[in-house]
Amino acid sequence: MTASIEAFLNERKELWLKDRLKKAENETVIAELQQQANERFSLQEWLPDAAKRVSQLSMVSHPSKFSHPSAKTSSVIVQAKHSVDGYLRSGNVNYPLDVFGNAAAMDVFKFLSVNLDNGQTVLDAFEKQDEDLKQFIQRSSLDFDVLRLAFLVIKDNDTSVKTDHLVKQVYFPIGEKNYHLLSLLTPSGLITKLKQSIDAIRFSDATKLAKDRRKKNELDKVGYADIYDLTVTAYGGTQPQNVSVLNSQNAGRAYLLSSAPPQFEKRTIRLPKTDFFAQSLYRKNFQDSFLQLHKLMQLDVNNIDIRTAIRNIIQFVIDQVMFQAFKIRQSYAEGWSNEDYYASLPKLQRVWLDDFYENEREQDDEWRDELSREIARWILRSYEKSIEGSFTLGTGELVELKQRVEKSLQQTKEFF
Repeated sequence: MTASIEAFLNERKELWLKDRLKKAENETVIAELQQQANERFSLQEWLPDAAKRVSQLSMVSHPSKFSHPSAKTSSVIVQAKHSVDGYLRSGNVNYPLDVFGNAAAMDVFKFLSVNLDNGQTVLDAFEKQDEDLKQFIQRSSLDFDVLRLAFLVIKDNDTSVKTDHLVKQVYFPIGEKNYHLLSLLTPSGLITKLKQSIDAIRFSDATKLAKDRRKKNELDKVGYADIYDLTVTAYGGTQPQNVSVLNSQNAGRAYLLSSAPPQFEKRTIRLPKTDFFAQSLYRKNFQDSFLQLHKLMQLDVNNIDIRTAIRNIIQFVIDQVMFQAFKIRQSYAEGWSNEDYYASLPKLQRVWLDDFYENEREQDDEWRDELSREIARWILRSYEKSIEGSFTLGTGELVELKQRVEKSLQQTKEFF
């Protein structure tokens, strides 16, 4: 206990001497400064002085100075109960109280925050009337009880209800023509805890190591997480200590998580309400294939290479039609077509597109015959509408194309 308190006082002494010694003109001045520092930062001198200045500080959970450094409100200490309600709020997160007040007296709070050998802070020890601390102070001929009462003023409950025009306020309706005027205060401990958690995720040694391995294209067994679209806010400008102690410790920085509405992407897989061919297939996606097909048909050449190229293009179109249907099956839970919204969808298309009818597909082959005819008709019709000056294709082409579709359906039965 003695060591940690003495280390704190020695640190304060060194800071006080640092600039003054640089300006010292001779050894006599240096000796005088050192003598003055020894007296100023001895326990007998510094502790009573700190007890006088502690009244300039207040412990709070929600400082008003985050709204404006000049705002002065009641000292609020919220003691909310923990609840499994899913909210990130006071009571559901453990965090230390903050302190605001005269920045010149912040060294007093740092003293009260010194960790002792028994795991307590100096403030905890004063509150609990720790016997070791009491004996330590009394050995310096100081009155423990007087000092204790003086230091505990920092946690005095402020029973006043005082707000400030510099605090952000909102009118909250509570009934017809009635409202509460709410003063919005910042839970500085909560935003500090959030910052610490995010910093641990983004900048911990494990994260740095994982990122370094990624740059080197090496495996990291754990990997790392990151949080995007963060906004960094600054409180207090160049004087963050004028806002609060926690704000000063965070260099005035805090994180805001993104609260923007989600960006919805247009679905590439559209469920048909009345007709798969009209609502789930887009003719323009087949434009290139139909154009290539038309160019080959225009050639006054009839050899195996041309015929093979035409068959390959037609087969590609058939495969794309069936693949679109396959994506619908894979993307939506079985039974989707039984909802009222899809009541107008033909039964044939429901059997084809919805895995709810898987057994019916396997036990009945007639649906393939009818479906093959519909796919063939759509392909021929789409070709004619997509290409200016297209050839008129008749029953013979329809029958041949239907047979090719039916063969494709049969061949892909194992996975489709």
